Amino acid sequence: MKKIKILVIGKKSLLASCIKNNSKIENIKFIQYKNLKNINLNTYSHIINFSIDQKNFTKEYSHVRKIDKNICNLIKKNNCIYIFPSSRLIYKKSKNNFYGRNKRKTEIEIKKIKKKYLILRISTLLTFDYSNRNLFISKALKSLKTKKKIEIDIPKNTYKDFITSKFFVDIFDKLVKKNITGTYNLSSNIPIKINEILKNLIKGYGKGEIVLKKPFKKNHSFLLNNARLRKKIKFKLSKKDILNYCVELGKKLNA
Repeated sequence: MKKIKILVIGKKSLLASCIKNNSKIENIKFIQYKNLKNINLNTYSHIINFSIDQKNFTKEYSHVRKIDKNICNLIKKNNCIYIFPSSRLIYKKSKNNFYGRNKRKTEIEIKKIKKKYLILRISTLLTFDYSNRNLFISKALKSLKTKKKIEIDIPKNTYKDFITSKFFVDIFDKLVKKNITGTYNLSSNIPIKINEILKNLIKGYGKGEIVLKKPFKKNHSFLLNNARLRKKIKFKLSKKDILNYCVELGKKLNA
């Protein structure tokens, strides 16, 4: 195997930013997908793509641009590991879950093309971002910053499997350094209620309230099993770690 050298495609991605700000691996190059043609792909030990056709969120797979398939065809004979950031939404059964279904179909295509792959089904990410992204943490932080309140339309006892950005990158680094391949749930396997997360964001910010909007949506609580991942690498993340991280995210809003 080559010396570790990572190519990250899609440098504007939030997960790409997490890697850029937290990874302890030194040899990482970040590019936009449109610049891929200018890169010698033979020199990399790992290639990860965060670039995605936005139609994946609203259209069936047959109507979307298959960026991961295209990249895998370019590197199918290369001795590198292709890392695919999948999603916990592949487990969600819903007519409108285009994103989850498309991620699952992309996983299948990757396995057909590339012998060495690492598929990470990523849980709900907590990181400092209050942009217009349609993510749980982005919407919560933006609402808290601009309105001094966080509105929710799901039952307060809904729980999710949360991970922090630092935890995500720590797992990423360990998997890369050990040249691990396969398919894994990248999760905490810790059920934490939405209400607890939001209260700790507000605690860190120092002000704000949780506003319940009715009618409520269904309770979409979920928990991912990370037993396969634990067999490959050692890691530690507690509920206290996650809630303390939320307090720190709230504090950052005051900067």
